[in-house]
Order: sequence, then structure tokens, then C-alpha cells
Amino acid sequence: MQKAIVTGAAGHIGFHVAKLLLNKKYDVHLLVRSVNTNIVELQEAGAKIFPCNLFETDSYSAIIKDADVLFHLAAENTTSMANAARVLENTDKLTQIILNTCHENQVKTVIYTSSVVVIGRSANSNTLLTEKNINAFPESPYVKGKMLAEQYVENFVQQHQYDVRRVYPSWVVGANDAKLTPPHKVIKDFLEKGTPVYFDGGISIAAVEEVANGHVAAYEKGTFGEKYILSGDNITFKQFYKILCANSKQDMPILNMPKSIIVIAAWIFTKFFKLLGKEFPISPEYAKAVVGSYSWYDCSKAQTALGYKVLPADEVLKTAIKEVEKKIIGVHLLGKRTHLSINHTDKPVAANTQHNGTLLITGVPGWLGNRMIDILINGDRFGHHQSNRKVRLMLEPRFKGLLNLPENYEIVYADITNKKQVSEAIKGVNTVFHLAGAIYPKHIDILYKVNELGTKNLVDACIENDIRRIVFMSTDSTCGHGTKTMPVFDEHTVATPYKNYGKSKYLAEKYILDKTKEGKIDGTSLRGFWFFGPFAPARQLTFVNMFHWPRQIVFGNGKNLRSISHTDNIIDAFFAVENNTTTFGNWYWIGNDQPHPNVDMIYTAIANALNVHYKPFYIPKILCRGFELFDTILGKFNYLHPTIHAAGKFDYDIAGDIDKAKRDFGYNPKVSLEDAAKELKEMTS
Repeated sequence: MQKAIVTGAAGHIGFHVAKLLLNKKYDVHLLVRSVNTNIVELQEAGAKIFPCNLFETDSYSAIIKDADVLFHLAAENTTSMANAARVLENTDKLTQIILNTCHENQVKTVIYTSSVVVIGRSANSNTLLTEKNINAFPESPYVKGKMLAEQYVENFVQQHQYDVRRVYPSWVVGANDAKLTPPHKVIKDFLEKGTPVYFDGGISIAAVEEVANGHVAAYEKGTFGEKYILSGDNITFKQFYKILCANSKQDMPILNMPKSIIVIAAWIFTKFFKLLGKEFPISPEYAKAVVGSYSWYDCSKAQTALGYKVLPADEVLKTAIKEVEKKIIGVHLLGKRTHLSINHTDKPVAANTQHNGTLLITGVPGWLGNRMIDILINGDRFGHHQSNRKVRLMLEPRFKGLLNLPENYEIVYADITNKKQVSEAIKGVNTVFHLAGAIYPKHIDILYKVNELGTKNLVDACIENDIRRIVFMSTDSTCGHGTKTMPVFDEHTVATPYKNYGKSKYLAEKYILDKTKEGKIDGTSLRGFWFFGPFAPARQLTFVNMFHWPRQIVFGNGKNLRSISHTDNIIDAFFAVENNTTTFGNWYWIGNDQPHPNVDMIYTAIANALNVHYKPFYIPKILCRGFELFDTILGKFNYLHPTIHAAGKFDYDIAGDIDKAKRDFGYNPKVSLEDAAKELKEMTS
């Protein structure tokens, strides 16, 4: 077998290049700086993994010595104008080090992944750029780094007569984009928010599998020192948005915005965002370079010499849209292993093979549900709860085709507000973990349809089908907030639901516990607090990014008590109560142990983990009461605004003692506030 080295296999194109090499029976060695699901999947397919620092040549020189080929794909692909020095280091400097190390260790051929950004863009839609064109305008640190690296490679080839073959991908989309590359980010932003405007110009859409084929063909069929553009279907931005709209629920942008206005707007918003300590996603430089320009290329050389294929943009983008939708709902990692095997022959073995019959889980996709599946497949951080038990997931029909899970998982599609569908979906199960719930719907009535009626449908269906065990995910909102005389909830606190969300969840919990008292089911309710943990939704990332602002907004004085509930602690509680008869008919607070932190303590822990200074900007309590009143008024009109609702209750004491849970089923929140804070840093890295 030929020995092939790959850098950047954790990334998008690099993963597919390594996968193709394995399929072609190369002896594949991956030089990795970090491990993600892509690396784990490649190891399972036979790749040899070598963690190293690519800037420290001693850490991998022996591995690459006398290799037949090295594919260099590692780089920092970003349109950001921030951290210019780091981006240049991870593009230009890294390429210099890799090339010299390959040459010194007699690696026969290097396939270097450049980018069409070094070739440039055309002002004329009739002009397709070729390998001979050179960009003269580095609009971002990434483009500058790639252009500098291109010059270095050119000189290196001439000076050493070394076989470095360059490939130039365009906008690459497709599966296994673990880090959300700029093209996928554009698609994601449109699918989530839409846009009312488009602009002149165009892009070249390439399928990641074909780009990977082009990389390998550049080695197998290419010639010494050659260059090959690996572009795709050349389409206008208007055509791009038409394809996105045809495959999503977003409306077509209706306004063609002139370039001058976009550049001016980018300049204004860049200045404004800078005052907030944030970065506007479109810099004036980027707007000047992209808007009205055509990133259209002639890849006929690669087609003729390498057998490279260009697929229709609508076909390629359909696949990309499906992949981005998985990211939006947080299921792109489900079913995948997240940890490397100890050796290359290791196979995943269930740590807990005890079977309790079929487990039905509602609320997937969702923060808690997604993490529960992940733990069942991979185990938690302590190696607990990994299991090959049979699991059935009840999903809304709109999520059809978005999950890919192991064989012991069964997916049924049902709307929880449809009693007939629910009754069919749960037949034959033994235990129900009911995690589904609406939290911030646009309209208030959805809270009662999903939380109250949906739970009633589920419970009634269980009774009809003689399914007894139900464990319910409830909320602190069942008791609202603490008082001056009793700031912390305990096991005797009387329910005083907060607003419509609290009331809808309380009514759901009450129905479960009432039917348990009647002897018709065996129900338990677990009441959670402020959530932290893996698989967090986008709003959590927005919260984390706030810590990089000059000041952090705190509603209230920061001294109010707040319990936190880490998803792993909650999931641990679910499995602990599943077969515990003592818990039947009871509810429990599931949060952190004493002493209860206040908001300032929580924010300080997060700031410390992010290596930033905590500089709070306190919003007076009187304004919080104003938000609370406004939230009530909006509710009268069947409307719920997440930020207004959260701001109206944030300054209250919302904490609970877990003594009863500790006593009845040995609840022990192993994951701490500090652990949760460290995870938030990982979200932004």
C-alpha cells in the first residue's frame, strides 16, 4: 500500500479526502491537532491517528518520512477580519513549515489545497478565470494568508524542483462539515433568518465528494508541479437564493441591493458592532470584493486531466441544505462516536447492556433529548449509561430523514397534539421518558397545545396501551420564584406557576401525578432549572458571546440565587429513577447542590473559563418589572417574546434544594458549575 499523510482531516474537504484514500486502500496516516467525530469515523475506517502540533516538526517528522504523498489541507478557513495574526499563522506560516518538513523527510509528492481566492474574481460574467489568473486584492486575513502561501509554494517548487501540486476549490458544500465553513454558514443564516435583499455577482458551487476526488486524482493522474481548479456550477447569487428558497420555507429576496449601499452599510455596522465588542459578519473589504463580482472559474483542465466532475448546483445545494438543517436542530452528531479507540482494532462495546424493554423518548431533536441519545451511544463523561437497549424516538413529521442512528434505534413520526398518532407511536414500549415541550413559541396557545394537551395525549395513550412507567421533564417555573421569607424551593414548596409556560408545564405534571395516584400509571416528575450542557441551542452561543462584549448585561443586581441543571446530571437522574419504585408519584428538584450560586457567581465562573474579565452592567430591578409587565400584556394578545419573558424574571431567586432527590434515589450532581463553564468555552473554540 502507498503511504498517504493527511493534514486537516478533521475539517470538511480533508475528511472526504482521507475517506476516499481509505476506500482506495492507501495506508492513511492523519496528523491531527484536535479530535472530532470526523477523526473518530476515519479511525474506525482504518486510518492511523497521530496527534501532533504541526508547528513543531519533531512531533511528526518520523511519521511522514519517505511517505508517497502528503495532502496538506489544514488551514483556518474564515471570512472574519479578527485575529489576523493567528489566521496568517494557520495559512501562510503553517504551509511553509509543512513544505520544508516534507522536503527534508523525502515525502515524494505534496498535494497542497489552496483556494480560488488566490485566483480572484471577475467583474465580467462572461469571463471565467483560470489557473493563470492572480488575485490582487486580499480582502481578509484568510485571503492574504492564502495568497502569501501561494507565493511561497511557487518559489519553493522552482527553487527545489519539488513536486508540489496545487488544487483550488471554490465554494465547497456537502456532508461532514464539522466546523461550519463559510459557505455552510451563509446557508445556515439564510435558512434561519432569510434575507430581504440579494445582490449582483455569482459563485461557483462544488460538491465536496467531487472536490475530494479531484485531490486524489491530482496525485494519481496529475503531473509534476501542476495546478488544478476544482470549481463547480457557476451561478448568480439570485440563482443561489432561488435554489435555497425552493428547498426551504424561506421567501425569495425581493430587493436587488446596489453595491455602493451594501459597502456603506457594512462600514457603518462594522463601526457600530465594534463599539459593542462584536464583529459584523460582512466587512467593507469583503463587500467590495464579493458584491457585484463573479467567482466563476474554468475547471476544464481538471476535467480533462483528472476526470473531475461538475454537478448541477441545485443537486449539490439540496444535499448541503439537508446537512445544515441537521446542524440547526442539533442532530448532526447523533449516532456518531466521539472518542478515539485505544487501538485500531477496538470496537464500541456497550458499557451497560441491561435491558428494561423498549424505551420511548419524546423531545428529539431538542437540547436534552439529543444529549440523552448521545450518552446512550457514547456514555457520559464518567463512562455511564452507554447502552445497546432498544430505543424508540417519537419525532414530529417535519424532522423526517434528518437522523441517522444505530440499528437499536427506531424512529416513529407523530404529532404529540394528535392523540391517535401518539397512541400508535407508543405501542409496545415499556418506559416513556417525556422530554418534549414548548418553551418559547411565538404564540402562547402553543404552550398549552404541546405541554398540557400533548402530555395528556401521551398519558392517555399509555393507559390505553397498558404502559405504566413515565418520567417527565418539568421545570422550575411550576413554582415561579422564591420569596423574601423563602428564597429557596424545597420539597414542600407549593406550586405557584410563573406565567403561561409555568402553568402549562404544571398542568402537564399534575395530570401525570394525578393518574399515578389513581393507580393507572407510574409517573415521576423531575423539575429542572437553568440548563447547561452539550447540544445547547443557538441561544446559548449568543449568551456566551455576550462575555466578549465590553460589559456583560445582568438583569437585576446579580445577587439573586440561581440553581443550574446540567443536562448530564438530569439524564443521570432519569436513569436513576427509571426502576426506582420509591419515586412513583413524586416530583423532585434536579439542580446543583448547596451552596446555591448567585448570578454574579455564575457569570464569574463563565468569564474565568473564557479568560475574560467579568464587567457587569446591571439593569435595575424596576426595569425588570417593566419587562415582566410588558410580557404579561403581550400574553393577553397570545404573543410570547423570549428575551422580554426572560428579562422579566431573571432578577428573581430561582433555586431549589435537592435533598429529596438525594434521599430517594441517590441523586448526585457530578457535573459542576465550573465544568459547565468550561464547556461553554468549547462552544466558541
